[in-house]
Amino acid sequence: MVENHFGWTMVHTRWLTPENFAKGPAHFFDQMPPTVQENVRREAQGRVAESVRAVGVGRHAEAEILALGVRSLAALSALLGDKPFMMGPRPTSVDAVAFGMLAGVLTPFFEAPLRDRAMTFGNLTAYVDHMMAGIYPEFAWTPLNLPAQRVAA
Repeated sequence: MVENHFGWTMVHTRWLTPENFAKGPAHFFDQMPPTVQENVRREAQGRVAESVRAVGVGRHAEAEILALGVRSLAALSALLGDKPFMMGPRPTSVDAVAFGMLAGVLTPFFEAPLRDRAMTFGNLTAYVDHMMAGIYPEFAWTPLNLPAQRVAA
């Protein structure tokens, strides 16, 4: 679910929302010769759009894509519950994938309705905060899980 479904909702948010594309993925091509940058950006974005459609996520309207992403968030929240890691007291490969995707969705750099909805899952924001502190203690991460934000799990 995380890799083959939820991740594509994040890809849709990053690559196919013009403001987010301009802030992030568009810069992947900055080192290319200026004469080809825009064509390569457009081609890459088109290929990503084709992939998002091919996996099924891109066959839905924006509101449906958001709903699919929120269903995945709810499933992850239910799996995590009040455990420190997805599968229990110790991290597993599931955490490597889930944490990466959740941190990607929850980064404040990219604005999106999916991020807004993810912020309402208190156990998921606490999980990302916990994982960031444990794995990347030197990274300047502003904690997401502030008491006023713990709305729903």
